[in-house]
Amino acid sequence: MFDFLKHFALTKAEDVQTGFMQMLVQFDPAGASEAEIGQLDEALTKMTRQMVEAKNDYDREIKEAGEIKKNYDLRVTAAERLQAQLDQEADPARKAAIEASLAKLVADLEDMLPKVEREAKQAGEAKSYYDDLNSAVKTASERLKTARANLTDAQRRMNTAQLQAQKAAEQEERAKMLAGITKQAGAMGTALEAMNKRADELEIQAAAHKEKAVLLTPPAHDEDPLIAQALRDAAGEKPAGSASLAERLAALKK
Repeated sequence: MFDFLKHFALTKAEDVQTGFMQMLVQFDPAGASEAEIGQLDEALTKMTRQMVEAKNDYDREIKEAGEIKKNYDLRVTAAERLQAQLDQEADPARKAAIEASLAKLVADLEDMLPKVEREAKQAGEAKSYYDDLNSAVKTASERLKTARANLTDAQRRMNTAQLQAQKAAEQEERAKMLAGITKQAGAMGTALEAMNKRADELEIQAAAHKEKAVLLTPPAHDEDPLIAQALRDAAGEKPAGSASLAERLAALKK
């Protein structure tokens, strides 16, 4: 019954190991996601516990196999001594007693030998199972560490890229602002130039109008009496009161 339960437990463990190995084979550290890492980590925890149990089973099997082998070897040595005594014994009664004891011991050894072989086989199987689990756990641990490092590195690169993108956007915004200021400054310079040019034109126009106004304005009569009289004479103006009554009446009729 014990052997059956042991075999059943070993079979169940092998089924778990098979599933774990399939997951390990399919696991890609280079592109593993957080969910895949967590799944392998959980499976690795279970397999590590099974590995510890397998190590305990292996140690127990080795100890049991060693004790049985030790007892077997001790009985073989005792049987060889009895055989030696039997070969040297001359007394028939004593010889018969030794032979009977030797026969009993040999029968015990014959019955014990399959058990010794079975325990040695079980110890070998326990060691093989433990070695397989140990190797799988080590491989999974290395892949898990690599996947964690890759994921951490990818996260760090993503954060760095985000910071760089934000910095670049800020630089672009500052560049746009500077470009706007430069454009505004250029526009202000152009407007100032236009205003100065317009002011020059207006000043020229004002000077021309002023000059024209001077030319169009008749000279003042009180500047020089002689010049004033000469201008009036040149213009055909008659002195006030010099017109005849007939001329004055004609002017009134008009």
